[in-house]
Amino acid sequence: MGGNKRKTHWAVRRKNRKARAGDEGAVAVRQERVDRRAGFPEEIHPGSYAAQRKRAGDDAQQQEQEQQQEQAPLAPKRRYGMWVAFCGKNYSGMQMNEGVKTIEAELERALFEAGGISETNYGFLQKIGWSRAGRTDKGVHAAGQMVTAKLHVGDDVEAFRHKVNELLPEDIRVMHMVTTTKNFNAKMSCDKRTYEYLAPTFIFAARQCKQRASASGGAAAPEWPTGLLDEDGVPQDVAIDTATLDAQRAFRMSDETYGKLLATLRAFEGTHNFHNFTSKLEPTSPKCQRFIMSFGADRPFVERDGMEWIRMRVVGQSFLLHHIRKMIGTAVEVVAGVTPLETIERAFQLDKMDLPKAPSVGLYLAQAHFEVYNQRLRTDASTLPSAAAAGHPPLDFVGEEAVLERIEAFKRERIFKHIVEHEAATRPFARWLKLLDTLPFDYVSRSLEQWKKEKESLSSITNRRDRLEAEKAMRFGGNSAEETKHEAAAADKGDGDVSE
Repeated sequence: MGGNKRKTHWAVRRKNRKARAGDEGAVAVRQERVDRRAGFPEEIHPGSYAAQRKRAGDDAQQQEQEQQQEQAPLAPKRRYGMWVAFCGKNYSGMQMNEGVKTIEAELERALFEAGGISETNYGFLQKIGWSRAGRTDKGVHAAGQMVTAKLHVGDDVEAFRHKVNELLPEDIRVMHMVTTTKNFNAKMSCDKRTYEYLAPTFIFAARQCKQRASASGGAAAPEWPTGLLDEDGVPQDVAIDTATLDAQRAFRMSDETYGKLLATLRAFEGTHNFHNFTSKLEPTSPKCQRFIMSFGADRPFVERDGMEWIRMRVVGQSFLLHHIRKMIGTAVEVVAGVTPLETIERAFQLDKMDLPKAPSVGLYLAQAHFEVYNQRLRTDASTLPSAAAAGHPPLDFVGEEAVLERIEAFKRERIFKHIVEHEAATRPFARWLKLLDTLPFDYVSRSLEQWKKEKESLSSITNRRDRLEAEKAMRFGGNSAEETKHEAAAADKGDGDVSE
């Protein structure tokens, strides 16, 4: 009969074990469970305005806001996706950092003051599930950055968006705001990105291909600019005369040049090894394999100052450091006739090649894409009635003409205006073009070992002027950096003959 005894239910057995173990055992069992809040930071983010308020000791304001929130309960917290546009000239990047002005800090402050973030969560981005589609560096702009967080918004989302924009600086705007699934992460769900680059058309004007001077005799090498690099990566002592500026302002791109530009940009499409279009990556690194979905350009247009500009647009899954700027720089040289179109194909090979890098001022993030997420929403809505009832709209601008108009208006009123005014004030494109004429790239492929040896030799020269002279000799005289280093040392000793 003993074999027919029924077993006790597992839940009852666990309860009995806890009772036998006493209070200490129950505490131990609870501690074994994983606490999802264990990884949350205990201190306020030092780059948040909440940290500044805490350092200032403004306890009275904090208590007053806590009392207001108790009297007027916050709306239920839900996850929202925000399309954010900004002009980054006054900010040190997107990501919140201590001691500098950032986009995230301004956006968090505005959301808090609008009532979207509670007092207890202010300064703790992780508590509200904050994520962004991408990190933009200092001075970089965006017209379609996606930021997501769990916020107290309420029923009128559009009214909340307007309230946030009233609290934001004029160069930051929330363009659109929608609900998302509770586990949506902007960074992990972004499957491709669109970047745009605005540049004056005179950089594509035909230029004569300058040959490198020989080591002995031949044309004299142009004078090397020795000034420090400015924020656009161009030596400060590169100047542009008035006649050149007038010619650049009067330049207009022909249909033939425009067609050549489109053909050149299409050469980057597809999956290629872009190791020459970035830095600090080996040619065999899998990270260098990138897929460019499309690369094109709009028709040129004339701005109010009389200069003609063109907007180029590239769509890819992801991009490397300096990737887009080097593609633009190489395309400029190809269209101008300095190097043939085959140079792009040779740059995809395993050999190393130095390529020009266009100024950073014209680059901005146009839109982050979430096609896989959108497709999953549409599939779930068609198969699961509960998903359709949730009402999460896709993260795109299909049927949102008003949103597209707002984004385009922000581009022209803020981003385009800044780029055009920056060119008029400091001439980064004109000075970069003159630098290319003064010190043209040779577009010669080198083995990885030879290329590394030359770079290491250059880095070993501590004196800035000697290092510049060594690089000039490499470009125009054909000498290696090591040979130039020995020549400089011999010259210092007064020895005119240098043995190999």
